[in-house]
Parts: sequence; C-alpha cells; structure tokens
Amino acid sequence: MANIATEETDVILIGAGIMSATLGMMIRELEPGASIRIFERLDVAAAESSDAWNNAGTGHSAFCELNYTPLKDDGTVDISKAVSIAESFEESRQFWAYLIDKQVIDLPESFIRSIPHMSFVQGRENMAYLKKRYEALVQVHLPVAGKK
Repeated sequence: MANIATEETDVILIGAGIMSATLGMMIRELEPGASIRIFERLDVAAAESSDAWNNAGTGHSAFCELNYTPLKDDGTVDISKAVSIAESFEESRQFWAYLIDKQVIDLPESFIRSIPHMSFVQGRENMAYLKKRYEALVQVHLPVAGKK
C-alpha cells in the first residue's frame, strides 16, 4: 500500500457522502486524469449526513430552512443564503441529469427523493416573519426541489 503521507494527489475530498461523490464525478468529467482521494472517518460511505436517517434524502434546496432566511434589522428578510444554496443544488441536479443521459448513473430516485417540506411557526411575530419570507422567496425563479 502506498504511503498516504507522501503520495501525490490532485484532489482530496473529505467525507464519502453524496456531495463528495458528485464533486468527484464532476472533477472526473472535467479532468479525467486527475487523481482523487476520498477520506471518510466512518466505516461505510454516506453513513452520516447522506444517510436516510439523518437526511430527508431531498438534496438541499435550502428553501425549507428558516435559519437560511434571517430577519434583518430593517425588518426585511435576507434570502441571499437560501438562494445561493438553491442555485448550487440546481447545478447539482443538472449535473446528475447529464450523468443519467450518459448512463453513468441510474435514475435519481436511487439516491434522491422528492419529499414535501413545510415550515411551522407559532405566534403573531413569527407568522409575520413567515409571510415576509414567503413574499421574498416567491420572487426567486428557481425550481423547488422535486417540482418540474
């Protein structure tokens, strides 16, 4: 076995979940000769965040995460983080579609599922925030995960 400390590697990916697998495939498509090493601390791949018990299995479109849309001091809702993550997720979906077309992977249902999400809040203040959040996000023209 090669000495990991001295072996030259072009790309090192930390964690053997869906995102490292996707990034590794992107790198392989763009630079077929690149050497890629994936390090995982657990004894199996995709056992933490990508595991069905720890993840909804929907990818991460970010629109369902209230903590990605904080209320600013001026009373508006900052949607920039949610939009940025949603854009990145859409790029991943496009790449997965490309890999399906090339018959590199099977249908996405084998690794990602469409599951409805909802946000629940209580109290007038939180309800007002949720309404402002909705009004800000409805202006974004990105697909919602699972919707066509």
